Amino acid sequence: MPLPLLVAEVVTTIVTGAAGAAAAVSASNKNSQSREINKEARNLIESAKRELDKERRQTNSRLERFGRAKLLVIKNEIKMFLTAFSKIHNISMADNAALNEFGLASDPVQSVSDLSRVESLASSIAGGAMAGAACGALTAFGAYSVTGILATASSGTAIASLSGAAATNATLAFLGGGSLAAGGLGVAGGTFVLGGLVAGPALLVMGLVSSFKASANLDIARSNMAEAQKIAEQLKTASQQCIAISRKTDMFIQLLERAVEYFSPLLRSLKTTVMRFGTDYEKYSDRAKKKICAAYSMAMTVKAIIDTPILTETGAINPECDEVLSKVGSALPKR
Repeated sequence: MPLPLLVAEVVTTIVTGAAGAAAAVSASNKNSQSREINKEARNLIESAKRELDKERRQTNSRLERFGRAKLLVIKNEIKMFLTAFSKIHNISMADNAALNEFGLASDPVQSVSDLSRVESLASSIAGGAMAGAACGALTAFGAYSVTGILATASSGTAIASLSGAAATNATLAFLGGGSLAAGGLGVAGGTFVLGGLVAGPALLVMGLVSSFKASANLDIARSNMAEAQKIAEQLKTASQQCIAISRKTDMFIQLLERAVEYFSPLLRSLKTTVMRFGTDYEKYSDRAKKKICAAYSMAMTVKAIIDTPILTETGAINPECDEVLSKVGSALPKR
């Protein structure tokens, strides 16, 4: 073989080999880059999942605490009020300025009847809780109004109704860590959670391990990252809504505590007045009537607090919450 041809062949071989090596290095770099992007995408979602799971648990705990606080007030202060107040006859609250100002019930007969049903409901729920049948019931009781529960269940079925609500309401199922958080979503599948801010299917990742696989295709990895960013943003929105619900619930817990603190001495005064003046309201002195009116006003105020739902049926924060917090909060004495 002539020397020039030999040299040319050697050069060609070297160039081809170098190009092949360069292509192999490029492919390896792309694979490595794809793995890094997928790893980052997984970490992004896992971090958002952990944060949402923490906020979900805290929100559920807050609502459960409020539900328990409601039960205690009904079983103690409201029951004490009913025992003493129901003994009084010929009561009129038409000229009670406090009731008129806050739009509270001024018909004592109907009010006592309503409160008696509330007390009966609380007994049923408390009994179920003690028996271990209250799965999610306290959370539902904290989230929704007593009147709404009374409208959908008799006292005998209240615990079952509340437990059912906790399992079938998309937001409560999510907060309680049921099928939604486990990845199955149950009733929440295809629906919206937390007041429509988050689509149920987006929360499927709460119970799933992100399965982004290392790929030689860099475009697929980048697509995975874009999807991860979208999901993480929705999870962040859900976390923020959980925080908002927790804060609103805390405000109601504190408001109820203030009301009960003010209610307790009025109850003692009510009991003393009945023992001293008897059961005919028309024969009471003006001062005694004022004491009865004060106790009644506080009973209706407490009922207004425990009867205001924190959440709407869709899981959004009830817009009426702020009005109740403002009106009742400004009327109660400062601690």
